[in-house]
Amino acid sequence: MSTAAIKRASALFTLVACLAAGSAVAQVGPIQPVLVLEDGKNETSHKRPDLPENLSIPLDVFVGADGVVTSAVVTESSKNLVADQLAAQVMREKKFLPALDANGKPTTGMARVTVAMFKRGTAKVVKVVVKPPAMNAETDRVRKMMCADFLWEVDRLKKQADVNDASYEVMPYTSARMYMQQKRVPDEVQEKFWDTWPKAMKTVVAACEKDELKFFYAEVLVPALDGVIPATESMAASVE
Repeated sequence: MSTAAIKRASALFTLVACLAAGSAVAQVGPIQPVLVLEDGKNETSHKRPDLPENLSIPLDVFVGADGVVTSAVVTESSKNLVADQLAAQVMREKKFLPALDANGKPTTGMARVTVAMFKRGTAKVVKVVVKPPAMNAETDRVRKMMCADFLWEVDRLKKQADVNDASYEVMPYTSARMYMQQKRVPDEVQEKFWDTWPKAMKTVVAACEKDELKFFYAEVLVPALDGVIPATESMAASVE
């Protein structure tokens, strides 16, 4: 049997197994907890005490298999007790999509976040940024994903986490960065690449929807981006 035939057979077996177990497991894990945004934004106004300066406070947030935060621990104090307590309180009130294990089943998990507190004009603002998992682990996961997995995860981000633009979420961002490194996009044109990525991701989604049995990264994302993102030489020329 040829390599392509073996790959197709493997892909079909994977998809059938996932569908047999239910849509919630049509996913390559593990996936860390995903923050559910408020009105599609990770930045919100907040009625909090005045603080002497802008602060950015890191925390480890522990999330149950139901998506409820069970604990929020400041990992590096801001030296302002009120701010530390406020950051922990902000995260205890947040909702998450639960972590998924290697079989796509909800499980307990932990997310590392940074809570930034600052003013925009007269408005007091709180912004939560979730740090991605180890790049090597996420890269390996992306390489194993089928289009069915990719589409399921993007749909989960948009419909359940209220993410308006999923292109910069952990998995899509990682896949785009893998492409950028594989193609050796020069440093001086990387900003142009990232400006192009949100629109390019729509092309990737459309391509995956045509054949969910394809491997997401190697068989869809790479050729799709080759077709919509200018060659690095052209990108470099436009910068010059």
